[in-house]
Amino acid sequence: MPKYLNDRKKCLVCFKEPEQGFELIKHHVSYDPEIIAFVHYKCHAEIHDDKHPHLIQYEQGDSRRFYAKS
Repeated sequence: MPKYLNDRKKCLVCFKEPEQGFELIKHHVSYDPEIIAFVHYKCHAEIHDDKHPHLIQYEQGDSRRFYAKS
């Protein structure tokens, strides 16, 4: 069962609500244990551009192994 750091009401990165007509997306902070944050698409891009390194707590290949088990 995944652990959620926030809900879909406010982005964990910028703390703003989703834009009209859009939903926040899931970002895996960790795959094992499974930890998920809801973020804007643009904030998700910032996470993967190393602007929020604390929100990536996994190694290369972890996502591939996680989805292969599903």
